Amino acid sequence: MLRKLLIVILLLTGTSAATAGEQVLSVNTGAGNAPFFISGESTLVMNGFDLNSLGIARPAVIDRVSIVVQTPVPGATVEVVIYEDADGGSPLNATLARRQQVTINNAGTFTVTLDTPVTVNQPVGWIGFYLPVGFVFSADTSGTSVLTYWAWTPDATFDLANLSSAAVFGPSDGSAPVNINMNGKARITAEITGAGGTTGVITPTVTTVDASAMQTYPNCPSALWDTADEQISYGDRINLHCQVVPFWQSPAAPGGYIRGGDLYDITGFKDNGVLANRFDVRITHCIRPDAADIDRAVIGVAYGAPRAWQILPSVRVGDLVCADVRFAGNLSYFVR
Repeated sequence: MLRKLLIVILLLTGTSAATAGEQVLSVNTGAGNAPFFISGESTLVMNGFDLNSLGIARPAVIDRVSIVVQTPVPGATVEVVIYEDADGGSPLNATLARRQQVTINNAGTFTVTLDTPVTVNQPVGWIGFYLPVGFVFSADTSGTSVLTYWAWTPDATFDLANLSSAAVFGPSDGSAPVNINMNGKARITAEITGAGGTTGVITPTVTTVDASAMQTYPNCPSALWDTADEQISYGDRINLHCQVVPFWQSPAAPGGYIRGGDLYDITGFKDNGVLANRFDVRITHCIRPDAADIDRAVIGVAYGAPRAWQILPSVRVGDLVCADVRFAGNLSYFVR
């Protein structure tokens, strides 16, 4: 990642009230924790997130979700669910956007990377876990409890694609029919990237970068990556590859930007040969733009399904523009 005092460059940072870029969705506000038990039957616990109030532009992409576990049920099936909600309030009419089965075998923060990132188009998202009997999760013991909902059907299961099929459904503020007062919210979070990534006015700030570890991709002569990030920060557990691909494969450019230079496709394979769509650590990538563009070029990465560009905070290093990259996918530079 961008580090070490070797050369002074200009950091081109985007500032925008509408888009926050990659960030953690959380409604937790305090440090206190309380255990909450799943008993009787499998139970859905989920948190609601108002994307408008958080300044996240849509369509947004969710790629990882987490829950804090006190006591797991090793080997039992847990379902991760993500819903879209057009009008907020009760999520009874929310639409299921994704479900994925996982197993949670250890206490602590459990994080799952979704098989395919989820695109959210509605203003409110709900992130939840359908938990087995005996499972104990942590709750934040501060703030309102109306942002955490519970759902179950006594002595049975219910259809996660239809929340109205649950016999008991409601917030955890002590009201009927749930009758559970959490005095806070479940410790369930998600990682999200707003549409277009970081956009806005480009302003210069002085920072530093290590240019000594940059190496050119064999098949992409104007694209480079930080070998120290791959070998040290990542523990040499990934192999990166790059190829130039036809322009028609590029998603539409973000509003106000023009794509320049070649279109690259970056892939990463873990040491077990599995394709890595998201890198465990950010890996610095650089592009050598046309000389006329160097003073205003920024890097963008396109990922997700369908792929969409995210403009990254970018730095100029001599005749290169560089950025920390978290996702495999298309890579190119843009000017305004």
